[in-house]
Amino acid sequence: MLTDVGISFTHWSLHTSVILGLIFLGSCYLLLIGPMRDRISSIGEVSPKQVGSFFFGLFVVFVSLNGPLHDLSDHYLFSAHMVQHLLLQLLMPPLLLLGLPQVTDVRMLSGPRLIALFKRMTNPIICFITFNGFLVGWHLPPLYDFALQNHNVHIVQHLTFMFVGVLAWWPVLSPSSQLPRALFPIQIIYIFAQSIPMGFLGAAITFAGSLLYTHYANAPRVWSLSPLEDQQMGGLIMKSSAGLVFLLGLGLVFLAWFRHDENQ
Repeated sequence: MLTDVGISFTHWSLHTSVILGLIFLGSCYLLLIGPMRDRISSIGEVSPKQVGSFFFGLFVVFVSLNGPLHDLSDHYLFSAHMVQHLLLQLLMPPLLLLGLPQVTDVRMLSGPRLIALFKRMTNPIICFITFNGFLVGWHLPPLYDFALQNHNVHIVQHLTFMFVGVLAWWPVLSPSSQLPRALFPIQIIYIFAQSIPMGFLGAAITFAGSLLYTHYANAPRVWSLSPLEDQQMGGLIMKSSAGLVFLLGLGLVFLAWFRHDENQ
């Protein structure tokens, strides 16, 4: 199947750096739940569902950074690029965190200075500021276009999106008692707050009266979308996806809170 510019949805372009990175992460995970268990003072059992969640998260990265979505994102459609970014920020991180075993003590984090540093990093306020700072910063037109014109910068952009995505979900899905989840009321406030900046950014992109990202101005057109229509669609995807994902997160936290109180 081809688009009107010749992109195939059946022939996948693969990128060695992505494949090697995914093999590395998958290998580290298997070592963590297998031979490396003895190096951690206390690690919980891992269910098949958790293993599936972790590797599905890696699959999301694979789909995002290879094949037609990658090609559309880099060369043709801003809206496809938004789908790619949202997969890396909103879907992959919770899948990876849900796949990790519960850990009560990690020896490498036992130093008081190190644990204090990680506690500051995973504080909900710091997580909120860091996630949204990078989100807004990378979507400023000069930085966004620069990343698309420089492959190495583009790699850094994607790595930071994945890192701050994991950081953003940590207060809600932390698997570590050393760096614990926030209390349920704080989680509710936190998730609601996280939905606001992405929603405003998506709205600003959607309702911009002119083209913000010049990289796509002269790109070959796909499905007869004009550059401005493509930009508007991308902003709408960001705004609506953020609302749906964080609304689902709120519902799941309320359910977990209810079950927790019921078991007390």
